Amino acid sequence: MMALLRSRKTMFVLVGLVVVGLVISGAIGLFQSFNAAPVAQGQQGRGEQGQGQGQQGSPDGQQQEPPPEVDALGNPPSGFTYVDQDEAHCNGSICFRLILVAGEEGEALDMDTDEAVGTVYEHLLANGWEQELPPEADSPDDVELTDSVLTDGEVLVADSSSPGDSVPVIMLGNAGMPAY
Repeated sequence: MMALLRSRKTMFVLVGLVVVGLVISGAIGLFQSFNAAPVAQGQQGRGEQGQGQGQQGSPDGQQQEPPPEVDALGNPPSGFTYVDQDEAHCNGSICFRLILVAGEEGEALDMDTDEAVGTVYEHLLANGWEQELPPEADSPDDVELTDSVLTDGEVLVADSSSPGDSVPVIMLGNAGMPAY
């Protein structure tokens, strides 16, 4: 057992799992902050507390629509593969799925995270996806490609990688959810 813990390969796997866990928890927190009601409004009474992640439905009674599967992305760019985390993350009526971007055999990529996500974005754009601009941008030149959201009309894709992280992560959601 101790020899296994001294193995470099085992340590890389353990570090990778910890990093993936941190990225996933960060993405969940990010989406929860997008959907949190502003405190200053004061319209939410004590009996109207928001629903937790594990509950079905939303406060307005709408049923949660499951996030798209990884197949919605189509084939990955040459030399890449998409690794589905097999878990939907939901908050209210909004659900999303986190997808790791890896090499062909699932190994780590030999490029930085922004470059890997940029390659995926360019591949999606070449396959008919469109760039959605944030409200403050007038043209695609006003925003970095990896800082924007892509859509094919049914699915949204956003970069969910943590700054300085070595694991590129993209987020899939339904096109009906707020992009910004």
